[in-house]
Amino acid sequence: MRDLDLLVSGCDPFDAARDASRLPALNRAGDVSGLDALARLWTGRVPDRVHDAVTANAALRDLGFVLASLERHGVDYRTVPCAEETLLKLGALAEEVPRDSVYTYALRNPQDAVRSFTGLPEEALFIQEVRTAGIALRPAVDALLETLTLSVDDPALAELLAEATRGFTVFAQSLLSVKRTITPETFSFEMRPYFPPMTVGGQVLYGPGGAQMTPLLVDILLIRPEPGEPQEEWYEQYLVENLLYLPAAYRAASDRARRHRPLLPRLVDEAARHRAHDPEVQRNLAELRSLLREVLRFRLPHLQLAKANMNVRPDGSLGSGGYTTDSLDHLADLTLERHRLLSEEPADGRAQR
Repeated sequence: MRDLDLLVSGCDPFDAARDASRLPALNRAGDVSGLDALARLWTGRVPDRVHDAVTANAALRDLGFVLASLERHGVDYRTVPCAEETLLKLGALAEEVPRDSVYTYALRNPQDAVRSFTGLPEEALFIQEVRTAGIALRPAVDALLETLTLSVDDPALAELLAEATRGFTVFAQSLLSVKRTITPETFSFEMRPYFPPMTVGGQVLYGPGGAQMTPLLVDILLIRPEPGEPQEEWYEQYLVENLLYLPAAYRAASDRARRHRPLLPRLVDEAARHRAHDPEVQRNLAELRSLLREVLRFRLPHLQLAKANMNVRPDGSLGSGGYTTDSLDHLADLTLERHRLLSEEPADGRAQR
């Protein structure tokens, strides 16, 4: 993923860097004609300049900024000739969702020529912190993937869990930076309108949002509900709605992960079958507890932040991913339940279930 993100962030098939700097001014002025002209210009360059997954992802990024801007100002992006057909072709070539996503918005946004809807310092910080968080979770995901077949007493497990914890620590810190710096009013009324749902090929696709980010894959690997558990049905539907926004490599990792039991309940069950006070088991469980603490250090402030944002919006508003905060309540409850399960794993190795 790192190589793809770097290649896309360095790719500019439309020569968009020359014009993208005008986008915040066009948006501040509500200049629909100017946005339309820019969208037509870039769409017209696709046939000659886009030829592989890297250029297709870069095209989705830049078209995403201008087409979402039109939607924000009340103009259906499909009024731009061939826009919908172009998005579908780009999505197929990129093997990704045929619109902008949290990955094109942040991780594939060039740092030396940042694309921005508003030009606000708060949006610049938001893009930077989402990029930092996403980069930090790459090695965490890689580490958790390596744990899929390791037993609870494997000496290699502790360092892999520690690597995942380090990544999630940075992720949680980035969220706290956003929470401290961007007010609910700024996010809800200045930035959020530029993440509208868009209909592409008859399917409603939601704008860049937290549900699309890498914690989705961490949850699948670590704590997802198992068959027969109360949240299983809800969670499976949640995955159906959100896995499509992950990059192709992460979707493949999700498929691999779902062929195995989630790590936390599996390790707790295995610990119950090992002899008391096995040092490797205790060390690995301690690292697992550290990881869960960091997941909670992200999840609970994220829930608070989302609720603060919703409190300043009209009743019935949805987040950019198309959800109320109920989905975050479910995820927080799931994480807390897994934390309790791990906390209840007693020292003598007999699991309390």
